[in-house]
Amino acid sequence: MEEEWKTKFVKWLEEEIADSDKPLDEHWDVEVKEENKNIWIKAENPKMPFSIFIHLHKGFASLQIYTGLETKFLDSEDRLRIYGTLLLLNGKWKMVKYVLAGTKDEIIIVTDLDLASLSKEEFSHALTVTLFALYDMVNELNLGEGYKMLQLGHIYDIITKKSEEGKTSEEIAEYIEKTFGIEHDVAKEMVNVVLKGEESDKNLKGYL
Repeated sequence: MEEEWKTKFVKWLEEEIADSDKPLDEHWDVEVKEENKNIWIKAENPKMPFSIFIHLHKGFASLQIYTGLETKFLDSEDRLRIYGTLLLLNGKWKMVKYVLAGTKDEIIIVTDLDLASLSKEEFSHALTVTLFALYDMVNELNLGEGYKMLQLGHIYDIITKKSEEGKTSEEIAEYIEKTFGIEHDVAKEMVNVVLKGEESDKNLKGYL
C-alpha cells in the first residue's frame, strides 16, 4: 500500500502545470528515502526556503513542514507566548496541527492525509492549507523579518550553487527572474552582489 501511495505522491508533485495558481502545480524537486518501513518523500520548491515532507508508515500518511523554529532553549516568557499562540492556531486550522518534536522542541506543521479517499485535488488542497498555516504562524509570531532573511539566504544559496555549476551571470539572473518574479535588472544586480563575494544579508536585504 505504501509503495502505491509513494508512486502517486511523487507523480502528483512532479506533474508541473504552467500558469496554475495552485502550489502543487509548481515545480518540485522530489527525493524519496526509505528506512525501517518508513517512507519519506522530500519535496523542494525553488521559491521556498524550506522543504515539504510526506511521511508514509503502516497505512498512514502526513504532510509535514519543519519550520526550523526551536523552542527548548528560549526563556520561559517567550516559550509561553509561542505555545499559547500555537494553541490558538490549532483551534483555527481544522486540518493542520502545530506540534513540537525532536530534542530541541522544533515546531512542525503537520496535516494528516486520509488515504482511504485521498485524491490529487484533496492532496493539493491539503498542501495549500499547510502552507497557509505556515504563513499564518509567521505572521502571528511576528517572524516576518526572520522569514525574509531566510528567503534571502535561500536565494544566495541558489546563486552560489548555479555559479559553481558553471552557469553564467546572465543565465543565473534569468533563472532568478523567472522563479521569483523579480525584474531582470534587479535579478542581475542581486547576482552581481553575491558573486562579488559581498555580505548577502546586508547587501541583498533591500531587494525583497
